[in-house]
Amino acid sequence: MAGSLGVLPGGVPGPPAEGFEVAYADRDGSEFRRPLVDAWAVRFEDVAPVRAFKSYKGQRHLPGPWWSSTVGGHIGYESWLERDHVMLLDFDPSVVGISSQPFWPRRRDGAISSRMSRSHPGC
Repeated sequence: MAGSLGVLPGGVPGPPAEGFEVAYADRDGSEFRRPLVDAWAVRFEDVAPVRAFKSYKGQRHLPGPWWSSTVGGHIGYESWLERDHVMLLDFDPSVVGISSQPFWPRRRDGAISSRMSRSHPGC
């Protein structure tokens, strides 16, 4: 089929899109940017969340922290659905790291990709 993506060993459908990068901050607050193709080498479980979880009266979703035995600390979530996913990950013995809101996906021109920013947190 002409124009279709080939599948690489391991099931990955081709290389990541060119022109994208991730912005993240270490625990000291220093900001870093990396091309998306190089982001696989970053230990995102060791970075600070890029934004806070806000709560206010009348809010329709319930953010909060989940104490994770996997990471030995709190993992933030923005809804009970996200909390349930974090709980399931925490109980899975094959999971070795969990992170919440570890980076901003950005186009190389600095704009946040609206399509990517709607993806599941931590993706």
